[in-house]
Amino acid sequence: MQPFTCRLLALTISALTAVNIAMLWSPAGPQGAAARATTVIVAAVSLLMAAAWLRPRWPSKASSWAFALISSLCTAATCLVQSNAAAGLLGCTAFAAIGGYVAFFHSPRHMAGVIVVATAATAVLAGRLGSETDPVFAVCAFLFITMVNVSVPGACRAMVHLLGVDVLASEIDRLTGLLNRDAFYRATGALVSARGRVDDRYLVVLLVTLDNFSLLKSTQGTIACERTLVAVAQTLRETTRNNAIVGRVGDAEFVIADTFSSTDSSPLVERIRGAVATTPPRLTASIGVVCTPLAALSGCPPQELLDELIDLAGQTMADARRGGGNQARYTVCPTPAALDHHRFESDDQW
Repeated sequence: MQPFTCRLLALTISALTAVNIAMLWSPAGPQGAAARATTVIVAAVSLLMAAAWLRPRWPSKASSWAFALISSLCTAATCLVQSNAAAGLLGCTAFAAIGGYVAFFHSPRHMAGVIVVATAATAVLAGRLGSETDPVFAVCAFLFITMVNVSVPGACRAMVHLLGVDVLASEIDRLTGLLNRDAFYRATGALVSARGRVDDRYLVVLLVTLDNFSLLKSTQGTIACERTLVAVAQTLRETTRNNAIVGRVGDAEFVIADTFSSTDSSPLVERIRGAVATTPPRLTASIGVVCTPLAALSGCPPQELLDELIDLAGQTMADARRGGGNQARYTVCPTPAALDHHRFESDDQW
């Protein structure tokens, strides 16, 4: 969703900037040199922010909050310089979009900050409108716009909770954003249970370990290692299919689970190996691959099954490292021992 979200934000900012510029030719828009200059400056800043969202990378937490804060201040300035207070109040509805963004990606404290700025700007404009024309209409407009600017971010925040983002946060590796070991086991177990009874495909598990990672840590330090892990994690997301399950299970170890129509997963494996090798700082990877028929796994305990498959992938990965690294080793497991153990227990209970 990152590319779509970035483009949507860039388009939204550009559209609001176009509206601000168009208001320069409206009698209700900014009048006077100072107001017009403010509008032009805000438009220039907005276009720079729109261009920043078109970069092929997701912003950091600090830069994201800076974007939200600058957007709030620019919106407030744009609304306050309108010569017609009603036009300024109409523009205050843009705070709902900013508040929605903050509700999704930042804390309730940050969301409250945006609401405070929005309410202050709305109150000033409502006061101007009430003193110039209709006090009753001004109060009603203030209440309506404040309700919109509070309810939209509130609804977005509620959606975050309903989608279980706070719960899922405990299942996410904090550094890379990938699934942690427990979440990877649950997701892969659900995949096996959902498809195993009727599917003749193969479950493929890859264990990807970065070569010379300890050397990188000793020569360039912890920060360089963390940046490397984040970059490799993003590479794995972009290289694998959307329905592949990707997790981080060790200091420099990543695990991937996917299904294939045959035992040949070499196209994916080689694509991953090449992509990792070209990701700065260009560390190579040793990859262990284990493949097993999916059809018979539906009744197999996922914890035991994945322990066995990851252990087998670790053994083949170790062979790849002993071979010099930057390569993959493959193994096929026709009948996992966990499956035989499960059948034995079932027969014993019968």
